Amino acid sequence: MQLNATADINTYIEMATNAGPGVINPEVFYSKQLLDTIRYDADQYVYFRLADETPIQEKADKLMVRRWSPLQGHTVPLEEGVPPKSDKGSVEKYEIAANQYGRYMEFTDKVDFQVVDPVVAHYTKEYSLVAMETLDLLARETLFSIAQKEFAGSAANFEGLTVDSKPTMTDLRLIVLALKKALVKPRANGRYHVIASPEFYYDMISDPVVEKYMTIENSTKGMYETATACLPAMFSMEFYETLLVPTDGKFIKNNKQSLRLYKVNDGGTGYDYLTIDEDTVIGGAGDNAAEKVLKTVSGYVKDLRTGEDASYIPNQKVWDIAAYNTAQGTAYEEFKTQHVLIVGKDALTRTGLTGEGQAKMYVKQKGSAGVLDPIDQRQSIGFKINSVGFGSTRLEAVVDYVCVPTQVNLL
Repeated sequence: MQLNATADINTYIEMATNAGPGVINPEVFYSKQLLDTIRYDADQYVYFRLADETPIQEKADKLMVRRWSPLQGHTVPLEEGVPPKSDKGSVEKYEIAANQYGRYMEFTDKVDFQVVDPVVAHYTKEYSLVAMETLDLLARETLFSIAQKEFAGSAANFEGLTVDSKPTMTDLRLIVLALKKALVKPRANGRYHVIASPEFYYDMISDPVVEKYMTIENSTKGMYETATACLPAMFSMEFYETLLVPTDGKFIKNNKQSLRLYKVNDGGTGYDYLTIDEDTVIGGAGDNAAEKVLKTVSGYVKDLRTGEDASYIPNQKVWDIAAYNTAQGTAYEEFKTQHVLIVGKDALTRTGLTGEGQAKMYVKQKGSAGVLDPIDQRQSIGFKINSVGFGSTRLEAVVDYVCVPTQVNLL
């Protein structure tokens, strides 16, 4: 085992130089600590809360759930002395594996007295948020990977969407009708849950069906007064708002990762659309001619405010649209859609080893000289989720409604 390169850890000199004079100082740091980080509030992590917990027992490596087929009634009378034909049973098997997740941050021993204590205080809080964010991302990825897809305006597929494919209450009612026909039970109070973005509700508040409902129920005043602007429960649906709704132009076509692009057409009266995929090359002349538009990159993500390296994320998929436009002489932008989640009962199951369902924080000072473990030779902080996994025991209970709110694409 080897230590990480010095360039990849935090040193006092680097932090003090980047921050400027008088910032990396315990007294100043503590006074400003609450202003340092702008994060999503805990109530935004709505996908994780959808999961029903079923722990893995007896140290197994995965949860196995069996779902037995139902039997149906009929009204055919029995014949005297003739036994009826035997019914038969069948079973579906669902397996949900659990994995470990975690992150950590190293410091050199040079940081000891001047900066370690306040940084530990700050990043312990930060990592608690990252741990919750990790669990919510896992839940969200699972839900959207198994969801049935429905497209706004009854579009046939992702490429059938345009900037005019606004969300409508009529679409949602059809989705709920399909859930009921598939015998999917509501989550609670006889209602299905809809998780959507502020942009979604911005459009839906003026939807004709919604306006009609609010007029009949005399509830329009309350809708315009509330800060959250979520819709009232209607048509067997409850509505929830989050800022973490997937918003992008990514989709799968012919088993390839694809991206939808668009631009204003030459006449300025409409839009041109284009689909590129993982095999599309940047083109043009020079070194980029055969380089793929979709790249796999491991590296640090820059903080938007400081411009400095922050989270290290391996194997990121990055679409180099700027290089493609330069080579092709075009001006395309990513055509963004939003993925609204509609769920019923048994949509998501969370599992993990019994007694290991919580994240654990680590705050460790540098070990004694000569220790063998490389991690113990440097002081560090971090978190670890020992065992967690997500899956579904009712795939029909998850629907991904893909739509284009008016405010997500503003060229």
